[in-house]
Amino acid sequence: MPLPFPDKLKRSPIVLGALLALGQSIFFSGLALMVRLGSEHHHTLDLMFYRNSISLIVMFLILMAMGKIHEIPKANIKRQTIRAVIGTIGMVLTFATFAMLPLSEAQSLLFAAPIFVVVLSYPLLKEKVGPWRMGAALSGFIGILLIVQPGTISSFEGGMVGLVAAMAHAAVMLLLRMLGKSQDPMITVFYFALISTVLMLPLFPFYFTMPTPETAVYLLMIGLFAVGTQICLTEAYYYAPASIIAPITYLNLIWSVVLDYMIWNHFPASMTLLGAAIVIGSNFVIVLREAKKRPQACPSQQEPLNR
Repeated sequence: MPLPFPDKLKRSPIVLGALLALGQSIFFSGLALMVRLGSEHHHTLDLMFYRNSISLIVMFLILMAMGKIHEIPKANIKRQTIRAVIGTIGMVLTFATFAMLPLSEAQSLLFAAPIFVVVLSYPLLKEKVGPWRMGAALSGFIGILLIVQPGTISSFEGGMVGLVAAMAHAAVMLLLRMLGKSQDPMITVFYFALISTVLMLPLFPFYFTMPTPETAVYLLMIGLFAVGTQICLTEAYYYAPASIIAPITYLNLIWSVVLDYMIWNHFPASMTLLGAAIVIGSNFVIVLREAKKRPQACPSQQEPLNR
């Protein structure tokens, strides 16, 4: 069920989808920035707890405004739990990557998720992977190697964490294919925040740090940017196909480069940019082949990647 956008925008669904994808790109870059700044004072698990608990409150208010509170108990709890557990692991690793690496390097590694989906599609789902997609995946791995090679990446350990984070995001994508996509996307966002908060709660006392006025702003913005990212991404795929949405999300790298330079005076190494360009190019090929391979899912089938 899409959000109630003005009819004038709905009459141009591709444009609306592109605008929402742009919004997702900005929100996610803001989320990454707040995590990076917050990680200087708070542990990754501490940041995750605030991200989830704030998102949970915001999503509950959104569902209330949409008149969909009654749909929360109707969800498939088993499926929502499986998705939330894997999504939480991926999100913890993603936050750790942002804490360990410059934003541009972290974002470059997260672009590897679709490549891992291609590699794992046959062994896990028995999906046929043609020569174009396999060639794109192999090219993508070359790009990844350029990014993570010692002397190029700021932290080799951070690079390994980033790759595992990308694998976790790929696992979420594959899980959505395996379990089906019949759940309401907004309900899925709510359950991800709820279950992830419950998972983080037992660890919270061990990693809690009292927020300062400055870090309280970071924590609040992390939760708000997370909700904005998920809603924009979900709604973008409702109105436009992946072949339109995916390229716009690569703007994340541009925002990351700008933020790194403006705040930390860091500019990525030439090999990092070359590797990122190869990974992005590989993703373009994968998206285009996927678009030819299967029709776009109907609106009711769209679900967000947990971020």
